[in-house]
Amino acid sequence: MLINLPKQPKESKDLGLKYRIYLALMTYVDLEKYPKPEKATIKESVLKEGKKYNYLDGTVASLKPNVQPGENQFKGVPMLPVIIEGMSKESLDYVYQNVGEDFNIIFERCADGQKFIMGDPCSGGMKMKYTSIGEQEGGLAGIGLEFTGGECSQPLLYYDGEIEVEEDAPPVAGRSVQTKNTPKE
Repeated sequence: MLINLPKQPKESKDLGLKYRIYLALMTYVDLEKYPKPEKATIKESVLKEGKKYNYLDGTVASLKPNVQPGENQFKGVPMLPVIIEGMSKESLDYVYQNVGEDFNIIFERCADGQKFIMGDPCSGGMKMKYTSIGEQEGGLAGIGLEFTGGECSQPLLYYDGEIEVEEDAPPVAGRSVQTKNTPKE
């Protein structure tokens, strides 16, 4: 699992969680049976049977989805910068093990539950790279990531399908973040 963080208590002075990002390696995506969007919406799972997503929770300031115009005027380039707030041995190892890998990504606005999907076969997935490790905006330690896909005619879609998630790693004394690496295929 990337980072399955527990929800913060409401009485927390922190802003609380605003987004959840689900990640699956593109090798987990069923490219042969990838569903066609209806009204800019994917309505069913895109993963191969038995494959599951991992997730990362974050605040609204740490997730900034964007689609830049491509060289072809009818296509866009999906981009998703995100910050893993805080740093652990497991999160740093996950980044090092998966930098350069392509992912299918679903992100959810926790305020209203609306989900969006990026990284379909057309875009070739969303390639992970880290942009910074250490101090991030606001002075907190963390890992800045950027996911970028290839040019695609539908780079960002709504998602209304089910999301199967890997089981959370058991809590470890002395750590506030639990992670588990997603095995590579």
